[in-house]
Amino acid sequence: MLIAGTAGTGKTLLSMQFLYEGIKKFDENSVFISFEEDKGSLYEHALQFGWDFKNLEEEEKFRMLFFKPHQVTKILEEGGGQIRDALSEINAKRVVIDSITAYGLLFRDEYTRREKILEFFNLLGRWGITSLVIAEESPEKIENKEGSIAFISDAVIAMNYAQDSEKDTRVHSLEIIKMRGTRHTNKLCAIGFEKTGLRVYPDVEVF
Repeated sequence: MLIAGTAGTGKTLLSMQFLYEGIKKFDENSVFISFEEDKGSLYEHALQFGWDFKNLEEEEKFRMLFFKPHQVTKILEEGGGQIRDALSEINAKRVVIDSITAYGLLFRDEYTRREKILEFFNLLGRWGITSLVIAEESPEKIENKEGSIAFISDAVIAMNYAQDSEKDTRVHSLEIIKMRGTRHTNKLCAIGFEKTGLRVYPDVEVF
């Protein structure tokens, strides 16, 4: 599942909530793979919503991995390497990649970039886990760009932070662009950042 949006739209928050609630509510252990942020800042941010990932890590229910984008190329050549091992060691059912944009920057050629990302997606698919992949791009660009990663994703969720020029205000919203094999709402849904995490308000009108 691809989560697309520019900075400040709530992509990382959504993905952390997806992992935390997966562990707590469904006993589905998880792995977070980051190419950008460090563990300390992510854990600190998560604690603001009551999500203690450090404790979950100590309980062997959660694992956080950090790689330089170029390291992933070698990992793919090895059939998954450290990523495969981490998933297996804690019997993970969910994984987040933050972000595929950072990985894609390794490749100057668009064709090679798409092939390498597809290879990454196929590897995740073979492991039979639910994957949330973050893209640091505007949803419009991803949706309309021919041959983009949206075309090889099973689902695309767009995160927005749009401004109403008449009211001089901004609203966070979420939209499901596609979700293969599943009926879903076509609404642009307002979202709020509550004490316990992100909440979707499907009945709140968004301009």
